[in-house]
Amino acid sequence: MKRTATPTFVLSIPLVVKPGEDRILIGRMESGRRLYNATLGEALRRHGLMKQSKAWQYTCTLSDKKLRKGIAPSKHAVAGGSIVGLDIGPGTLAVVGDNSASLVKFCETVVQPWKETRRLQRAMDRSKRATNPQCFNANGTWKKGQKFTPSKRYMAIRTEYAEVERKLAAERKRAHGELANQILELGHVIQSETLSYRSFQKNYGKSVKVRALGMFVEQLCRKAESAGGKLVDLHTWSLKMSQYDHTTEVGTKKPLSQRWHVLGDGSGVVQRDVYSAFLARSVMGNTHHPSHIEAMWAAQKPVLLQTGWLRLEPAKIEPSGKITVATPLDRVVCKRGLAIGHSRDVVAVMREPDGFALRTPCL
Repeated sequence: MKRTATPTFVLSIPLVVKPGEDRILIGRMESGRRLYNATLGEALRRHGLMKQSKAWQYTCTLSDKKLRKGIAPSKHAVAGGSIVGLDIGPGTLAVVGDNSASLVKFCETVVQPWKETRRLQRAMDRSKRATNPQCFNANGTWKKGQKFTPSKRYMAIRTEYAEVERKLAAERKRAHGELANQILELGHVIQSETLSYRSFQKNYGKSVKVRALGMFVEQLCRKAESAGGKLVDLHTWSLKMSQYDHTTEVGTKKPLSQRWHVLGDGSGVVQRDVYSAFLARSVMGNTHHPSHIEAMWAAQKPVLLQTGWLRLEPAKIEPSGKITVATPLDRVVCKRGLAIGHSRDVVAVMREPDGFALRTPCL
């Protein structure tokens, strides 16, 4: 560091301490000085060894600055060359890979304490109204242009409320990272529909507030790019993966309450979100290619049957024309989602020669 040319001086002021405290202070300061010198010496030693290495000398000869930066090493295993299809909903996430298919609850560990949050918000509102009555009209509304003076109680409640939100944000960030790493273990090229976050906020405000879909997609995109992959945004309106049927190549609108899709050729029923994730994985150039989808379906069908998301039972057509399917409740299936296709069974992995195994559902 370059020294300044301006005159400087050092002012020493004696510290007045009680008997016995000077010995404690001298001991602690000496320990800190020795720790600082040891840490600095080790850092300088490693810095010198790094400059002497052949990799450092080769990097210094590169003229392109982008090549000098390189790619940060990945802390988690990433499956290269595989495509993963996603179907992101306000509360669930469907993931389909080469040898897996799952429907999991999105950020299940992030639980908003709505009662506690509402209690703190009401307490802050009461404190604000009691200490600043001049800021409110006779009907209880806020006067424009007024500034309130927060009381000590208000500041204490606001600190408690901020701590609740901080814990939620920390757990949300951890859950996002864990889920993104699990997806990248299946493949580093991820294909998903383009989401309308404004529509999600309008229709599912509380769920979006707790789970933060946009933040998760942003983190997943960043992790995929760091691993050498990418996140492909598919055109929602042209593909219509929630309506498309690859057996008939026709799109049919379905109500949101219908969570299982009946295949057009009558070969079975498949979970709606998982089927959309499969179609997203099969898209090429933002277009459905029937021959390619048929080949992908032949390879994916055994996995869907094993994980329970595809059932070969025929659908029952009632006299009124309504189609009913004898399928398990989505709530029960989602609760077992991590155990039936997304996570790996340690015991089964040790038994399988290829190192990968899927858990069998109890449906």
